[in-house]
Amino acid sequence: MNLDNFKSAWQQQSTDTHSAIEINQAKLAEIKINKQVKALNKMKWARIIESCVFLIIIVLLWKYIAAGFTFSAPIISAFILSLFAIIGLAGNIGQIVLISNIDYSKPVNQLQKDFYRVCSHKLELTKLLLMSVPFYLAYVFIGFDLLFGIDLYQYLELHMIWFYSLSSVLLFIATAWVFAKLNYKNISEKWVNSSVQFIVGKRLVTMAEFLNSSELIES
Repeated sequence: MNLDNFKSAWQQQSTDTHSAIEINQAKLAEIKINKQVKALNKMKWARIIESCVFLIIIVLLWKYIAAGFTFSAPIISAFILSLFAIIGLAGNIGQIVLISNIDYSKPVNQLQKDFYRVCSHKLELTKLLLMSVPFYLAYVFIGFDLLFGIDLYQYLELHMIWFYSLSSVLLFIATAWVFAKLNYKNISEKWVNSSVQFIVGKRLVTMAEFLNSSELIES
């Protein structure tokens, strides 16, 4: 084999190798996307199941309201809790739509935001439960009515009503502040970082830090 033939063979082999690398990279990218699609499909089915649970809760609460519709503490409590259930259902439906419409051709930053919104679902549910904490008496009133057939509110003395009302207001202020803080834009704050990591894991914290840094660069 002369030098020219050797060069030609070497160039051909180099071209074939480069093409093979490109094909392998394309296959790897396709495999990653397929894995993500499968994971998202699992998430979507989980959201559908959660939506069914919320729907059942809403139906049961409204049946409870309709069965004994009076201007009483248990009925008002059921109405309040049904609102939280409706918010939860709406959030799940939004998640299902978001997962169904994820477009991999979007810019990386926008795609990361979509993934963050999907992966932060557990955090959003936690925040929803957190916002229901100030209405803790709603659970108590309904519980007493269902278990004992008693409207507990009628047996509360005035100073206890004021105490519970004030504690609910203070809890609402505190939970509203925490609710507003638990966001990727505040992920640099240590307690937010630790809280998010505890609720949903390190992966979401990493995504939040990426989004935060991306927005800082863009601005």
